[in-house]
Amino acid sequence: MTDQAIFHSTLANMQQRIIDLISWRLNVPVKHIHPYTHLQDDLNLDAIDLLLLIAELESRFNVYLSPEEAEAIETVQDASFFIQKHAA
Repeated sequence: MTDQAIFHSTLANMQQRIIDLISWRLNVPVKHIHPYTHLQDDLNLDAIDLLLLIAELESRFNVYLSPEEAEAIETVQDASFFIQKHAA
């Protein structure tokens, strides 16, 4: 398996773990959450809910996101990217 294939496999796994956490936390069926789900527009998170979710993701994955990175998270894929970046 190439490094790129491993990265994409790991990213997909990370996305699924994030989707599972969001589903559990927000009581939204997993089938309604995908990588391009917009956290505020599609899941109706307000700014405080979004910050709480990001804090929970940081705690769950034992990473720290800078304020700029946290502000840049709009979708599940964004969250996966930044968490994967710091988890590596």
